[in-house]
Amino acid sequence: MTDLGLAVASPWFGVEDVGEGVTKVTEPHLSGLVSANLWWIRGRRHDVLVDTGLGVASLRQHLPQVVDHDTLAVISHTHLDHTGGAHELERVAVHELEADAMAMPPPASLHPRTELELLGLALPDDADLPSSLLEALPEPGYDPSAYAVRPATVTRTLVDGDVIDLGDRRLRIIHLPGHTAGSIVVLDEDLRWLYTGDVMYDGPLFDEMYGADIRSYVASMRRLLDLDVAVVHPGHDESFGPDRLHGIGEEYLHRRAGYGVPDA
Repeated sequence: MTDLGLAVASPWFGVEDVGEGVTKVTEPHLSGLVSANLWWIRGRRHDVLVDTGLGVASLRQHLPQVVDHDTLAVISHTHLDHTGGAHELERVAVHELEADAMAMPPPASLHPRTELELLGLALPDDADLPSSLLEALPEPGYDPSAYAVRPATVTRTLVDGDVIDLGDRRLRIIHLPGHTAGSIVVLDEDLRWLYTGDVMYDGPLFDEMYGADIRSYVASMRRLLDLDVAVVHPGHDESFGPDRLHGIGEEYLHRRAGYGVPDA
């Protein structure tokens, strides 16, 4: 045990084969506030890793098979729980509006209230928060107070409609701003599998934080609901099908009905 009362977790990452050459990677020893999904998509020419986790544990050390196969990290957006490990990969792609944030990451903290305030999510003083975003330590002697998102070198900037060709599958980039200005989703056009980052998952969608824009989110949600999707692989929590996708989307549009533009 450490002075924080946290045990060292081994293994740090959870790994689950979801079929079709895709692996879900999780960090189960983090608070649900920042425990994100990483999606390792294998291709004939090279691989893609959608998002890179919090960065408290080394992907290269713990999961070398993920980063050593000429893997391109595709960042859904530049919040800490999706970009923390990006500096370990030689090839990194992000929407052009968020490339600067990869080179100069904003301040970050593993203290929940501090981090939520850094993100622009003010909470009442009596809000029930954990003492740390860590529920275990990645290694003996790890110092949570020294945490920072390390700069990563962007080797490709993305725009709406870009295609990443893996040789045996094509991944289409769809720009869906709202959660952040450069939020993207990644569509496997053959499988109709959609990797959504924080644009959509089965939980509260954050649209009132720094960098968010509700009107953009409403337009993005309408566009998202028009996509032909078989499975959603989100940035948090469990995957789901098109019925739940439409349920989440329609609920959001109802809640934000006053922010949109009239239907054509």
